[in-house]
Amino acid sequence: MCIEQIQLLLANALKGEGSQLVASDLKTSDLGALSNEDEKAFKKLQAVETWLSREERNCGLSADANKLHALRYLLIQLVLQVLLRPGEFSEAASELTICCKKIFATPDLLDSSGEDETDGDGMPALMDVLVDTLLSLLPQSSAPMRSAIEQVFKYFCNDVMEDGLLRMLRVIKKDLKPARHQGTDSEDDDSDDDEDLLGIEDAEESDEAETGETGESDGQTDDSEAVVRVEAVGKELPDASDDSDGGMDDDAMFRMDTYLARIFKERKNQAGGETAHSQLVLFKLRVLSLLEIYLHENPGKPQVLKVYSNLAQAFVNPHTTEGSEQLGQRIWGILQKKIFKAKDYPRGEAVQLSMLESLLEKNLKLASKSFKKKKSVVNPSKKKQSASWNRYKMITSLAHNSTFWILKIIDARKFSESELQRVFDIFQDALATYFDSKKFQMKSVFLKEIFRRRPWIGHHLFEFLLEKCCSCKSEFRRVEALDLVIEILKSLVSVSTDGSGQAASMKTLNSHIPKLCCLIKELVTNMPEKQSRRAEVRKFCSRVFQIMTSLKLSESFLKALESDVHAACEDQLGDVFVALKKLER
Repeated sequence: MCIEQIQLLLANALKGEGSQLVASDLKTSDLGALSNEDEKAFKKLQAVETWLSREERNCGLSADANKLHALRYLLIQLVLQVLLRPGEFSEAASELTICCKKIFATPDLLDSSGEDETDGDGMPALMDVLVDTLLSLLPQSSAPMRSAIEQVFKYFCNDVMEDGLLRMLRVIKKDLKPARHQGTDSEDDDSDDDEDLLGIEDAEESDEAETGETGESDGQTDDSEAVVRVEAVGKELPDASDDSDGGMDDDAMFRMDTYLARIFKERKNQAGGETAHSQLVLFKLRVLSLLEIYLHENPGKPQVLKVYSNLAQAFVNPHTTEGSEQLGQRIWGILQKKIFKAKDYPRGEAVQLSMLESLLEKNLKLASKSFKKKKSVVNPSKKKQSASWNRYKMITSLAHNSTFWILKIIDARKFSESELQRVFDIFQDALATYFDSKKFQMKSVFLKEIFRRRPWIGHHLFEFLLEKCCSCKSEFRRVEALDLVIEILKSLVSVSTDGSGQAASMKTLNSHIPKLCCLIKELVTNMPEKQSRRAEVRKFCSRVFQIMTSLKLSESFLKALESDVHAACEDQLGDVFVALKKLER
């Protein structure tokens, strides 16, 4: 009868009616054979709910009223759980009532025993306690309880500090496949990978033809040889990373967190029921719901960077989502919708350029990774090949979107050119590796999109790009990079909307004419044999001539071309070059 009364009261509470637990006239004698702890928890919940109900009526329509109502509903849910599952919720009930007392500075409704006292460290510590309490309730909560938890979190997440977020993120990053069961997949880890935010190991040198040549057919390796090797992250965010689980038994592995310990305890108590693995997956999904709420409510906070970096680590580490496609897809969806496509992005002085530089460098490294054959797998099934290929594409897409997002944050800060020197160095190193390394798999279309979105990067790197195109030993890379040159040239011309803009563009391009002529010479005197590449060279030269003509730089350009190059241009380019010369006669 007592439980039926409370279930009815829960429905009434949603309608915003007055104090539910007092109005129900529930007495201790109605509670049945409860332990002293459960009975004490019930009385505390009843007293605090009564007080919050009174406060809610006095608040009217305000933000505090929403907080009060959400807490009241959660308290009533806890009352029901104390009755339905004796011995499991008394501790959480005590913690929650303490939080209520501190948040709203309640009168001394509860016993003034030492267990109700907190450290007095202020709101940050209080919010950490609240987050811990909500997390402790999530693993075995009912659907109404989860809804109540999410409502409370929604109204208080603006006050959640970084420590609270890291507690949640640590759950998401917890390996579903413990380290001692991971086999030899990570046996050839490199020490420098420990510093890699996203933990991608370097591809091995291929014995086949250079990467550039295989790139002729869309630049992809055969799916049958494809597998993405990813490793967990250890040192990038020490305060957010997991402790090493190697060699620990199950009890020790979950002992560090009471809510994880509860999952394992439930697994032990359920003969033939859900495994700890499946329950941990559910727990992660529920915590992700809270993180999604936080990101929705706080898209412009600097802490979003911390959430992003930890979710990216969790997505790239295969052991984080082991055996759960749903979990991987959920993390992916939050990264895409709540971070990359959010209505705002991290702002303010707290967003440190050094952190953005580190994230940028590591995402560019991630974007350059190639498939490699997994030595331990012989004749993998088509399903596994397809899964490997899809995972590779998603990780590459994550690196691309992360790079665009990070550059948007950097661009919005309006840093000076000198402050951006490290950013320029990162891209210059990436370009150098693009031209020089056979195993570097960054796509030119990705670099081209970066230059299109952030022209200032291309402008700064233009001279270096021209030099690398001239000296590049790979014909494939040189021809592929011509699109990058054109993209930067286009951005220089597009800023020439008025007289001063055109003058600045003319001055800039005029300084690069010697290097452009060097590239033209290299192209026409070493014309590719493949017809498709020859067509790309002719298209590039024609576009350069058009730009020179539009900025009235044709004369300077033709003078800078050596006489033997004139002959080669006429021979290889025909009417396109002849027309340029006629314009200057």
